[in-house]
Amino acid sequence: IAIEISILSNFLLNNIWTFRKRDTKVGLASRIFRYHLVTGLAGLVNYGILLLLAKVFGVHDLIANMIGIIVGTFINFFLNSLWTWRIKVEDL
Repeated sequence: IAIEISILSNFLLNNIWTFRKRDTKVGLASRIFRYHLVTGLAGLVNYGILLLLAKVFGVHDLIANMIGIIVGTFINFFLNSLWTWRIKVEDL
């Protein structure tokens, strides 16, 4: 439950603050669904990088986790910007 509350609260903050000026064709329910998919993907990438760097390459856990967090954050932002809150084509 806590993870879902976190995802939904982050979605709401992004919707009313980060991407508030975006006029999208995507409805609210679709944006919430897309946000969940992107968040899940970014989380998997984060965890995958942590495991790869720590277990395969022997990088210290904290450093590997930090790198995973950074990569996951960029993936999360850019995919949400390009897909979840995609700008209408006629606005470009």
